[in-house]
Amino acid sequence: ALDVYIGQPVKISGTIIYEPAQKEKSQELIIEEERTKNKILIRTRKYPNYFYGQKIMAEKILERPENFTDDFDYTAYLARDDIFYVINFPVISIVGESKPDLYYYLFSLKSAFSKNINSVLSEPHASFLSGLILGERRAIPKKLVEDFQITGTSHIVALSGYNITIVATSIMQFLAWLSIPFRASFWLATAAVGLFTLLTGASASVVRAAIMGILVLIARKEGRLYSVRNALVFAGAVMIFQNPKILRFDTAFQLSFLATLGLVYVSPIFDDYLEKIKTRILWKIQPRFPENSYEVGLRKIKKPLFLREILVSTLSAQFMVLPLLIYNFGRLSLISPLTNLLILAAIPATMFFGFLTGIAGFIFEPFAILFSWITWLLLAYQISVIEFFARFSLASVAVLKVPFIFVFIAYIGIGYWLRRKNKSGT
Repeated sequence: ALDVYIGQPVKISGTIIYEPAQKEKSQELIIEEERTKNKILIRTRKYPNYFYGQKIMAEKILERPENFTDDFDYTAYLARDDIFYVINFPVISIVGESKPDLYYYLFSLKSAFSKNINSVLSEPHASFLSGLILGERRAIPKKLVEDFQITGTSHIVALSGYNITIVATSIMQFLAWLSIPFRASFWLATAAVGLFTLLTGASASVVRAAIMGILVLIARKEGRLYSVRNALVFAGAVMIFQNPKILRFDTAFQLSFLATLGLVYVSPIFDDYLEKIKTRILWKIQPRFPENSYEVGLRKIKKPLFLREILVSTLSAQFMVLPLLIYNFGRLSLISPLTNLLILAAIPATMFFGFLTGIAGFIFEPFAILFSWITWLLLAYQISVIEFFARFSLASVAVLKVPFIFVFIAYIGIGYWLRRKNKSGT
């Protein structure tokens, strides 16, 4: 271990084992120390660029990670990945170049795709699109990140199980609107999830999110949301077995798993509530507005409206994560459902044209510029909506710091409520 060197100047050599994380004014490297195999986080200037697989030498004082704020346990966040040492802005020299492997090619593809986007879009639109498609949010301006938090839309630029499911479901709805058969849209959405996973470098957290997202898609395809519960629990158990620390330290995994549970268990209940409200209000004119449907086996299933699907999914996921959000962050976004409804409706088209923009950059730059005009308009709309609602004084309110027992009791109550609903069949 390197504990004996804490607080001392060191000269450490190691290999960059993850893709360098780009921030507004700096970048972060994670290396595996050559002798002890300990992981070390290195913060350095934004330039020059470093790459996955490079072997570097860093000279500076070795430190322990520290928490920057009271509402986020940064030390525990790093401990999740066995990172217990930090070196801030050392003198760095490259002593060995990257040896190509699968991750090298994946990260190279992601980097090239990101450069294509940055070459035709200005900020903050370029970093926002990179967050949507690649899950890369570190370069997004701080003010926009704060607006995301206020409006409850941070999940849009983080490839969690919730976000992947929302995006994939939205793609399915968009394709259905284009009259593409349901089964074909399912496979296209699943392929899109796989492609996003590869483009982001297929990191462990994204693979976990993709698994949960695909499980929900499969449940929707079969028309039996409850039938996926065993697979979802099994997937979660495998993830925890692979890295038990995520259960304690990885808030993103906890929120992602809970949100996915909400999509599986709560969305049918909320959808039923909306159906009853609609029936009571519009029962006289209902025959004039027949609903489309599709067949799964011998069952005939109603095809939900695009905006209604987004609303139900958003409310269901946020209902499940609310106790944990209050416990971890001490804030509650009051306008999150409305903001998400307005934003998520534009996400499929934004990702579609954004993807075409990035791909066209590999083929013919004028094509990339052409697609970027449409992409920019969609991104500008979403940024404007987020900034508009973030200005409201009561958009997000602080709540009292609650003990963990509150979270435990809240989820016991939710579990009891879901059990009763499941037994009653409503």
